[in-house]
Amino acid sequence: MEPVIEVIDAVKAYPLGTGEVVAVDHLDLDIARGEFVAVVGRSGSGKTTLLNLLAGIDRPTSGTVRVAGSDLAALSESGLAAWRGDNVGLVFQFFQLLPTLTVAENVMLPMDFARKIPVGERRDRAQHLLDRVGIGDQADKLPSTLSGGQQQRAAIARAMANDPPILLADEPTGNLDSTTADAVLALFADLNADGQTIVVVTHETDIRSVARREVTLRDGRVVDDERTEVPA
Repeated sequence: MEPVIEVIDAVKAYPLGTGEVVAVDHLDLDIARGEFVAVVGRSGSGKTTLLNLLAGIDRPTSGTVRVAGSDLAALSESGLAAWRGDNVGLVFQFFQLLPTLTVAENVMLPMDFARKIPVGERRDRAQHLLDRVGIGDQADKLPSTLSGGQQQRAAIARAMANDPPILLADEPTGNLDSTTADAVLALFADLNADGQTIVVVTHETDIRSVARREVTLRDGRVVDDERTEVPA
C-alpha cells in the first residue's frame, strides 16, 4: 500500500548568523493510512519542524515530502493553502480558537475557507463533530467560557471540519492537566479506531498507551521506530 505520508532524505536548515542550524537532517519516514504515530524526542530534536513540513507550513531545504498524494515542494503558496484545507487537520498546544466566535463558528471556519461542505450543511456538521468529541452542549458558547480540555476538544473538532485524511497535532496535551490530557489522548485513540490517520508530536510518555507507533528523533534524525500493540 502506498504510504499517505512519505518523507525521503528531507533536510530543513535555517540560516543562523554566518552559518545555519539543521533542524531536520536527511530524514526518511513512511506512514501508512490509518496509523497513529507519536513523534517523540527532546526539545530541539526536530519534532515540530517535521510536523510543519508534513503540514506544508515549512518547505524542505532538500529532499521530498509527499503527503496525501502531493509533492509539497511542487505546490505554490496558494496551492499549498488549498491542499492543506482539503487534506490536513491541525491541532495545537494552545488551541488557537478565535475568541469572538462561538465554538460552533470556530468549527465552521475551515469549512468556509475550503468550501468542501455545502453552506447549508456546515452548522449541522459542526454540531455533529462537537457531539463526536463530547462537547455538543457547548456549541453556542464562546471559547473563554470553556475549560482547557473542552477548548482542546473544540480544536480537534475544528481540525476535522473538512474530513481531512490526516490529523497532525503539536503537543496537544502540553497545556492540560494529566487527567484532561488522558481524556484527549483517548479521544485521539477513538478517532484512530474509526480509521483516522494521526501524527502527534509530544513530550508526553503517556502517548505510549494509545499510539501504535513511536518514532524517536534526535538531532533531526530518526533514531528509533517502534510499533506497539495497544491493549484493548
